[in-house]
Amino acid sequence: MTSKIYNITREHAAKVLWISTRTIDRYIKNGKLSYKKVANKVLLEKEEITLLKEDFSALHQELDTEIVNDREESRPSAPAAHKPGSMEHVIDQKLDKFVLIFKEKDKMLEEKNKVIFMLQQRVGELETKIQHMVALPDYNKEKQETILEKERLEAKINDLKGNVKSEKIKNLIFMWLAVVFILIAWFFLVK
Repeated sequence: MTSKIYNITREHAAKVLWISTRTIDRYIKNGKLSYKKVANKVLLEKEEITLLKEDFSALHQELDTEIVNDREESRPSAPAAHKPGSMEHVIDQKLDKFVLIFKEKDKMLEEKNKVIFMLQQRVGELETKIQHMVALPDYNKEKQETILEKERLEAKINDLKGNVKSEKIKNLIFMWLAVVFILIAWFFLVK
């Protein structure tokens, strides 16, 4: 059993196969191509790319043969343009098929663009909401800090209340002492 050699980048495979990297990505997603990710780079197996290139070549060969056969079959014995079976007729039919396919693809793309636009709007709305939200760990941290600050403030308030109470008691004592001294002084002065 031979081990698979992953040494072809997506870009190189696309050039070799004459397809886009998006098509390569679709093949990977659909499981037609295996891959290995090395340091954020997607590498493909060399043998699979070679086999796919051979399949593409065989397909091109079949299409070329079909076109040549269609030309030979549609050669007019008399010069009649667009006569059923003529080369022009076959080309017109194929062009009509391609035009229909392109129109369908355009409709599909338009619908997908609408969906993408709606999704982009939704993403924008969600990003705005996220910007105004506080992450749960941050919220919990802020809540803990607020609770600690509240406890510190309550302790200060209790200290201040105690200080105010002791000051009131001191003031009352001084007032009573002042009243007592005034009474004593008055008593000695009146006598």
